[in-house]
Amino acid sequence: MPRIPTFNESSDFNPAQRRVVDAILGRRGGRIPGPYRVSLHCPEITEVWHPLGEKLLLQSSFAPRLAEFVIILAARGMDCDYVFNSHMVHAVKNGLPQSVVDAMAQNQRPLFVQADEEAVYDFCRELTQKKVVSDATYQRALALFGAPGVVELTALLGYYTMVSMTVIAHQIPLPAGALPPLTKNP
Repeated sequence: MPRIPTFNESSDFNPAQRRVVDAILGRRGGRIPGPYRVSLHCPEITEVWHPLGEKLLLQSSFAPRLAEFVIILAARGMDCDYVFNSHMVHAVKNGLPQSVVDAMAQNQRPLFVQADEEAVYDFCRELTQKKVVSDATYQRALALFGAPGVVELTALLGYYTMVSMTVIAHQIPLPAGALPPLTKNP
């Protein structure tokens, strides 16, 4: 059960919330995504948060397979079942091997076939687990994605870490049919 009331599409909104909700509903197919269901308590934050998320995910320079991979890496770094469950399906649908997702759910290093997937994995895991990216890992990502790509990779990871933190802090429940909880990080 969430720690604070959550909003849905038919909630009673104040004028600031209504302005933000109308913008979200118009761009998100008539639904309010999970984290915004609590962030709307502070509509000014949601108003800037939502376009940033759209830019990072929907207008990413990364292929959807890699963008969704970064999102589940952020979720994995925070042990956030909600975000992991919400995005793993999109990652696989966009070409990330199911074996990679399954290994991550068990907190194991996947076996990689694609060099870009391994570079993204190492960059994100080092940053979320060790709180630093080694020179070798950084240079590999830089060689594959260029400076703009490495900046975007970091921003996408940070954004979905923030989303994961929001879900965890406010205890947004998992949707029906979710996988068992992730194997937690030590």
